[in-house]
Amino acid sequence: MYTLFNTYHKGVGGVSEKVDILIYSIGGCEGCPLSILRIYPKLVNAVNVYSKYLGETSLSRDYDIAIVSGSVCINDQWSMNTLKTIREHARILVAYGSCASVGGITLFCRGGQEPKPEHRTFQPLSTIVKVDYAIPGCPPAPNLLLSLINSIRVGRGFFLQLFASVVKARKLSGFDLLDEIVLSGLCIGCGACILSCPNSALQMIDGKPDLIVEKCIRCGTCCVRCPRFTQLLIRRYGVGSIVVR
Repeated sequence: MYTLFNTYHKGVGGVSEKVDILIYSIGGCEGCPLSILRIYPKLVNAVNVYSKYLGETSLSRDYDIAIVSGSVCINDQWSMNTLKTIREHARILVAYGSCASVGGITLFCRGGQEPKPEHRTFQPLSTIVKVDYAIPGCPPAPNLLLSLINSIRVGRGFFLQLFASVVKARKLSGFDLLDEIVLSGLCIGCGACILSCPNSALQMIDGKPDLIVEKCIRCGTCCVRCPRFTQLLIRRYGVGSIVVR
């Protein structure tokens, strides 16, 4: 099996060279790209990083992997054009964070707010362009990105399957966790979902998680941390394990 790394970056003696990664935000709170910078010292050991936070960003050149955060506003032509440009120049596109992956809290937007009251509808990146992998979280644990990059490097692994499945799911939230896992009797009561929720929207009642609905921001973190839900995602969508362009 050929991976992106040995297809495009075969180095001397069979060792793959560093690949070029773009980190780009098309909107949002900027928490996701900043979370990536927390692991920057580890990241630069494996890849070449290009980001506006480092003063190195160009959308006119090609990248091996583009990591894009923020949901896309379909009322904003700049956002959609920028996303399409990134897609054209990236062999692999990763939606990073809940807004980019599944819409997250921006799905609640109804517009009418300053400074852009005309921005009314936000959607995950996959509604506009083809996304290869999606890592939900508000923000995600940045080490998940390292794990995904390592999986892409070897061309196999659990994270490739999981985060490709999230793209197909399109929406994940505490409501989905209850419907698919808890109320269907699949929950094992491990509490991983409760510990991972960034907004404390889940609580344990009689050994099973229960949702505090007004706190759920539809980030999907609980779903990808639940061992049963991750199995369900992979089995349901049955996507391939590697993307090569």
